Amino acid sequence: MKPEDLSRVPPPEEDVEDVDEVAKRPIGTRSFVYGAKTLATALVALVLRMLAGASLMPAFWVLLAAGSLGVMFSLIERTTTRGAEVVSHRRVNLDVVATVVFAAVVCVVVAVATD
Repeated sequence: MKPEDLSRVPPPEEDVEDVDEVAKRPIGTRSFVYGAKTLATALVALVLRMLAGASLMPAFWVLLAAGSLGVMFSLIERTTTRGAEVVSHRRVNLDVVATVVFAAVVCVVVAVATD
């Protein structure tokens, strides 16, 4: 590449580190998306509990509590804070997966403690 061609190369965008990020969302969007996805996962856990028995009930309660807290924090953030935040759906999905793993650990602890 010739040195005069370098002036035609556009500079990289500085604010976007992740292609999955969505910029300029209202404060509380990430908490709301996390809460909604976790509540949906709680419904899946409830259906699995009906199919597999009572062993998944602790996971349902953990996921229900975490999802409810996410939605409540979203409402609090939106009513008390102004501005925007960058939301990465990949990061939110990782948070939900971590919550599901935590719920599975709770199920194992409850199963061991009751035996």
